[in-house]
Amino acid sequence: MADQSGVRFSQGQKDIGEARHFSWEYPVPDNEFWRDLPYSLSRNFLQSFSSEKLQRLSPRFDDKLDRTAKLELLAQLLHEELEDQDAAAGAEKPGRAFYDVDYTRWRAVWLAIASMQLELGQRAEAEDTLRMLHEKRQDPANLSHLHSLASLLLARGAYAETEKMETEVRAWLDGCLGRDSPQALSARRMLAEATWKQGTARRKEAEGVLEEMRVIITEMGAGQYAVYQDEEKVMMEKLAQTLHEGHQAED
Repeated sequence: MADQSGVRFSQGQKDIGEARHFSWEYPVPDNEFWRDLPYSLSRNFLQSFSSEKLQRLSPRFDDKLDRTAKLELLAQLLHEELEDQDAAAGAEKPGRAFYDVDYTRWRAVWLAIASMQLELGQRAEAEDTLRMLHEKRQDPANLSHLHSLASLLLARGAYAETEKMETEVRAWLDGCLGRDSPQALSARRMLAEATWKQGTARRKEAEGVLEEMRVIITEMGAGQYAVYQDEEKVMMEKLAQTLHEGHQAED
C-alpha cells in the first residue's frame, strides 16, 4: 500500500485502502496551506494541473495567507491556466482553443473555478459555470454537472426543479457507479430533502427515500464502498433529524 502520510483523502487521514484509486479521491497535502480548505475544492484545484506545473506553482502556496486570500489566489491561478492553455492551443493552430486540445483538463479547470466561486460566495457565478459545463459536455450521457447544479438549486429553494433534475441524475449514477456509491446516496439525500420541502403531501415519499437509503447504507459494509459507510450513515440520519425537527417546528 502506498504511503499516505502527509496527505488527506475525502475521509481525512483515515487509511481508505484501495478506495484511494476512485476517480473522486486525490491525495491533498496535509499542510498549513491546504488544511483549512474543503477537501473537494483542494482536490478539484490540484487535479487541474500536471504534477510538473504544480511543482512550479508550489512557492505561491503561502501558508501565511488568510483563507479568503488563498481562495482568490487559487482562482487567479486557474484563470491564468485557462488563458495560457488557450494561447498555446491557438499558437499551435489558429482558431483552436484549450477545449479543443484537451477537453478533460479544460473541464477540470472550470470545475475547480466553480468550486472557488462557491466558496467565495459567488453562487450565481457558480451556477452559470455549472450550466455552461453541462451544456458544453462532450458526452451527452454524463450528468455529473447537473448533480452539482442541483445542490445549488436545493440551497436556494428550487425544490421542484431539484427533484426533477436529481431523479434523472440518480438513475444515471445508479447505472454508472451503483446505488451504494457516495454520489448516488448524495442524489437520494437531495431528493429526500427536495421532496419533503414541497409540502406535507410529499413527506411520505421523502420518508420512502430515507428508508431506501437506510437499507442501502446497511448493505454497504459488504461492498466496494464500505469505507464510506459510517459517513453516509451520519449524513443520512442528520438529514432525517433536521427534516423532522423542521416539521415539528412548523406544527
